[in-house]
Amino acid sequence: MTGLELPSIERSREEILEAIGSPADLTLVPGARGIGDELVAAGVRRLLAGAAYRELDLAELCGASGDTALFAGGGAFCRPHIALTSRSLAVAEMRFKRVIVLPSWLDADDDDVRRALVRTTATIFCSEPGSQERIASLCDTRLAHDCAFYFDFTSYVQSGSGVLNAFRSDGGDTFPLPPDNDDISLTTPDLAAWLSAIAAHELVRTDRVHVMIAAALMGKRVQYPPSRHDALDSMAEEVLGGYRVARIDEKPRGDVRPQPAALDPAGQQTLHQLRETALAMPAPHPSGRSPVPRITAVVLTRDRPRLARRALDSLELSETPLRVLVIDNNSAHAAARDLDAECAARANAQLVHADRNLGCAGGRQLGSRLADSELVLFLDDDAELLPGALEHMLAELDAHPDAGAVSATVVTAEGIVSHSGGSIELTDEIASFGLIGADLPFTHAALPPSGPAGWAPGTAILVRRKLLEEFPIDERMSAYFEDNEWCYRVSLTRPGSFRRSREALALHHLTPKQIQGPSFPARSISVELLDAQARFYERHRVLMGPSLFYLVPELRASDGTCDLAGARVLMELVTAKGTDWTLMAWMNGELAGLLTAHRRQTDLRAAEDALERAGAENARLEQAVSSQEETIASQEKAIALQHSSHGALCRELEQTRAENVRLEQAVSSQEETMAFLHSRHDTLCRVEQGGWWRLRGHLLPVLRLGGWLRALRR
Repeated sequence: MTGLELPSIERSREEILEAIGSPADLTLVPGARGIGDELVAAGVRRLLAGAAYRELDLAELCGASGDTALFAGGGAFCRPHIALTSRSLAVAEMRFKRVIVLPSWLDADDDDVRRALVRTTATIFCSEPGSQERIASLCDTRLAHDCAFYFDFTSYVQSGSGVLNAFRSDGGDTFPLPPDNDDISLTTPDLAAWLSAIAAHELVRTDRVHVMIAAALMGKRVQYPPSRHDALDSMAEEVLGGYRVARIDEKPRGDVRPQPAALDPAGQQTLHQLRETALAMPAPHPSGRSPVPRITAVVLTRDRPRLARRALDSLELSETPLRVLVIDNNSAHAAARDLDAECAARANAQLVHADRNLGCAGGRQLGSRLADSELVLFLDDDAELLPGALEHMLAELDAHPDAGAVSATVVTAEGIVSHSGGSIELTDEIASFGLIGADLPFTHAALPPSGPAGWAPGTAILVRRKLLEEFPIDERMSAYFEDNEWCYRVSLTRPGSFRRSREALALHHLTPKQIQGPSFPARSISVELLDAQARFYERHRVLMGPSLFYLVPELRASDGTCDLAGARVLMELVTAKGTDWTLMAWMNGELAGLLTAHRRQTDLRAAEDALERAGAENARLEQAVSSQEETIASQEKAIALQHSSHGALCRELEQTRAENVRLEQAVSSQEETMAFLHSRHDTLCRVEQGGWWRLRGHLLPVLRLGGWLRALRR
């Protein structure tokens, strides 16, 4: 218990409303991370009933301005959300005269949370006394009930029956569910269904603050596990002390080490495929056994003990002696405790707790300083080596004494090659980093044989410690691109330092960040990446591609060309103005002129080229039309001649037809004559055959004689 006491709910309401006062205008920015935030927002709306205010989401916040902004997010200052909270508060403070964070529970001992509180000028309402006391020296802080308390639960109150288990997705890692668990999960589509699911049960077991509040205010019995979250204990003991809320004191039984992260079916299949491939390539045996391990494996981890266990288990499969150095990058208490148990169970593992989040660059630099071996293996906590991988990488370095580092072939859980080493293309303006084999479905034969590489991605990389001493990792690269920058710096001085091993296989359980799209959360991540890009540019005066142009697609024109001049100006702006200003200006369109200038110029040139091509095509078409018109005129003349010829032909045809008629008539007359002659012939034939004709034959001589005598008388 602390010396502070939470006021009554009614007094909390008065405290909040007094802090808000009567501003000229009031803007509410509700949280948007889950059903719990919807409950808080509903409570805030009831709290502000009768007041005039507008409600905006984070994307709209960047272009808004005014007197007072209210942030309503019950878990705004907890570890998973602090980066987004810090960014949105910074933007709000640039746009509004006052910013008030309505009652929130927070991770008061988290270094990122404390840094965010130190930098903010907002008034922060805490929802439980323990946290408020620990942050009192950091910021302007007040104490009041969580806004979920102002929601009207009356319509949901019922006796209910049975048990509801509403734990976080990782809630069972270190805390076993009671034996009467009926395995009911709290997954509902909206606030009303969420509240109804809670109301329908008599007992609610949870490690979620807003489930605890809602269940307690509905009169449910509530049980929560011990020491999962400090805010949970504080809420139960200091805020809900008068309700039926109790801690389950049963301690975990058996092995307290966290079970390794379970793989989905696709991941299991990929792991099986990689193991078969690895076992089919016998690993070379080390040339000699050294009493002192030649390799220190550095595993940097934060809040992921289950994944870290898989990484550490994979290292134990190696036949090469090595020292294992685990750097806890300021994990939350529960995760740090699990990691302690994990490392305590391993004879060769040394655990180092960082007192703050060093970022990936700072954590790896710390690991390189603590390593005392010839070689250092950097292995991401969400990656695991396949059998023989370390031996293959070691053999590659031993076979090439001039090489300074070798990278493994890394495959995602979906069976897609992430990279098998990398390539660099350099110009005076840009260093373009490629990934060999990226996006190919994994097959051993699809990748080029082991050999030189332009750079070595840091997922699983074996490095000579002397090279790390000569070229320290730049800690200002923070959490991103530190391996690109380090390899670039080394390659400028010592070309040919990097190699890749096709035979050394690693599985990467990577969860990609959503950085595409114009949403506030996506661009919040993007500006962090741009910050690292700007550091690279500041140090080397060249741009880092092609990732920069994927982060800011506006810099790419439709023809695929990139605006290098605009990118350089953007890098200067990020360095000079900072990421908060960059995010705000990007979201509200102030960077549109800069980011889209090249695209618009390219589109304009393309339009001008298209217009010129259209003009040329029009001229060609006009010539074609003119030629066609001439052809048509010629054809018309030919047609006219054809018409004239056709008339003569028609006249000739008429004459021919008349002649045909005449001939037909002559033929008809001839046929009649022929018919008469045939008839006459037939008659004569009959006469000839008759008696008179025969008599004629006898008389003809007498007649001739008579004629002769008459002639003599004359």
